[in-house]
Amino acid sequence: MKNLIIILFFFLVCCSQLFAQQPARGSIEGIVINSEGSHPVIGANVVLQGTVLGAVTDNEGNFRLKNIPAGKYNLTVSMIGFKRKEITLEIVPVEIKRISIELNPTPIQTEPVIITASKREQSLQEVPVSVSVVDEQDLSYRNTITIDDALRYVPGVNVTHGQVNIRSSTGYSHGVGSRVLLLIDGLPMLSGDTDEIIWESIPTSNVQKIEIVKGSGSALYGSSALGGVINVITKSVQEKPETQLRMYGGFYVKPKYTTWQWTQSTQTFSGMYASHSRKIGDLGLAVGGSRTLDDGYKRNDFWKRWNTWIRLGYDISPYQTMTLSFNLLDQRRGNFLYWKDLTHALESDDDQLNQRVQSIRGNINGSYKHFLTNEFFYIVKFNWFRSKWEDNISSQDFPSGSSSRSDFMVGEVQANYQLADQHILIGGITGSFNRVTAEAIFGKRDAQGGSIYLQDEIKFFKDIIFTLGARYDIQKLKTLESVNQFNPKIGIVYNPTPTSKFYTSVGRGFRAPSVAEVFTTTESGGFPIRPNPSLKPEKSWSYEIGSSLTLTEYFAGEISIFRNDFWDMIEPKLGDSSILRFQNVIRARITGAELSLSLYALERIFQSQLSYTYAYPEDVFHKTILNHRSRHLLYQTNKISIDPIQLGLDFRYVSKMERIDSLLLKIIKDADKRVSSFVIDFHLGVDWTFAGAPVTAAFHINNLLQYYYTDFIGNLAPLRNYVLTLETRL
Repeated sequence: MKNLIIILFFFLVCCSQLFAQQPARGSIEGIVINSEGSHPVIGANVVLQGTVLGAVTDNEGNFRLKNIPAGKYNLTVSMIGFKRKEITLEIVPVEIKRISIELNPTPIQTEPVIITASKREQSLQEVPVSVSVVDEQDLSYRNTITIDDALRYVPGVNVTHGQVNIRSSTGYSHGVGSRVLLLIDGLPMLSGDTDEIIWESIPTSNVQKIEIVKGSGSALYGSSALGGVINVITKSVQEKPETQLRMYGGFYVKPKYTTWQWTQSTQTFSGMYASHSRKIGDLGLAVGGSRTLDDGYKRNDFWKRWNTWIRLGYDISPYQTMTLSFNLLDQRRGNFLYWKDLTHALESDDDQLNQRVQSIRGNINGSYKHFLTNEFFYIVKFNWFRSKWEDNISSQDFPSGSSSRSDFMVGEVQANYQLADQHILIGGITGSFNRVTAEAIFGKRDAQGGSIYLQDEIKFFKDIIFTLGARYDIQKLKTLESVNQFNPKIGIVYNPTPTSKFYTSVGRGFRAPSVAEVFTTTESGGFPIRPNPSLKPEKSWSYEIGSSLTLTEYFAGEISIFRNDFWDMIEPKLGDSSILRFQNVIRARITGAELSLSLYALERIFQSQLSYTYAYPEDVFHKTILNHRSRHLLYQTNKISIDPIQLGLDFRYVSKMERIDSLLLKIIKDADKRVSSFVIDFHLGVDWTFAGAPVTAAFHINNLLQYYYTDFIGNLAPLRNYVLTLETRL
């Protein structure tokens, strides 16, 4: 596989030489401004349709596109909070065309370009499912350290002890397997052994935006997408050189109860990020790195991380581009599994105090995109994620600890063809290879997979969009029989006005068992865990109907009703001989509704977003509530922006888990001590200019009310903490 990747990119580079001789071309230099006040719009996406040329506006709202062949083009500009704009331009050889583009503010997020829902760029108004977007400004505003922190205020999303749960699809999967698929620039990035999301492996300083698609995505993305898809889209290198520096520091407040105060010292955390990007001719280069430390508010819950990343982008021609990215994480941490008891809620059992885990994780991904005509392009992508970890956690099976090394490689070829103005066809093939070497806990295992998918999207009567798609997957774990799945999907969108839509969708999903679920041999809480080679894939059908409306210029809302049916859900179960195995035990159904409201007042000085999600997660066979789910999620974010000050107050309510795994009651003392969570976070930011460079200083108080709750069984959630951040771009 590695040799194939090298050969592929060598071939593409050689082919690029065919385009060395090019006729004279023109350029576009422009500025994007807010129509209300003529302020520059920072971070707007500018795309020249029918080419690979694009840019993001800088801190002055400027952008530049060069090496454009002569001809007529459509230029689109989009930005969250503004109406998307499209203009027609004629490019003349050698000429530099200078333009000014005004964007009109809009109170709802209907205009951003979304990629994940249909594997193509489209307006949010055209998407037949619920989608949420977290942009770069949101990441900076909340001092996001890992990507899962950015999801805590996304409607319908709840993060439980690092595991993401979209509309109650996941619950808690005991660190193995994920029912939500994480993508990096459109390709899966799950660990090869446990099939889980490693949030800290993604450098937040290299993220442009995050798209969250709710409901089954397996019809386009395959295994693990049965509960939803999270696509992390990384930054592209812009024309203007930029250096970004950010640092933060903070500390945890001591708990109220003296029996919880396991140390007299103040527990602190800090981090430093640095990145630089520039264009050198047609070559784009970006490098970055970070070092973050956390003493931990719980005993033996510290971590130290070093992360570095590099991105290369080469514009072979206006119709061809190539990218190659690399990032590496080195992490060393303690291992806090669960508390000793409620009286010692911030301390674990004595035998856990010296447990350590060390890991090195990295990935290489690349892409090649080629427009053959204005209507047809194809893209070749690959991702290779390597994970290696080892611990000193002693068990009866492995007294000296365990270790694992895994390689997960995936490649994809996708073609997009616009047959007519209102008719788009998308198709592709994928292949994957997974190798796990963990003699102690998983053994040495190989897995392969492949798929083919096709989607047809047609627009009728200018306001109805019909989408029909399907994907066929086959997965093979060595020594076991192969499993396959056919996943169709249907979506309909009706746009009666430019700022409203009604939509419905139906899709099928599946998740193949992970290596860990099938082959684990270890011990947990005194119970031996043994393999189960007979595990079958999980399957689901997802249904959704919804509407988004702009009721006034300053008020908008979206409501949806959803239902997810699951078969053969995998859970760990204790057998008659006190042996744990992962088994297909649950037939489940989750029904619910979600409401989101957006309010803009005082000429958009005040912004407020409110979301409420209700889900009823039912075990159909036993007529009980599914484990580790919360029925109610209520989030509200509020921001006041009076230049140069930003003031924010966020509220998060998650109802108490009504039911937990009975096995945990046997392992963890006081495991039944759990409550609903009421969390308030405070933010204060100030912008100014120093020596010609923009500077932002911010002060955060997380868990302002010092509310005590568990984010998972036997794990007290973060205490109140104070954070100071400083950021600049040069």
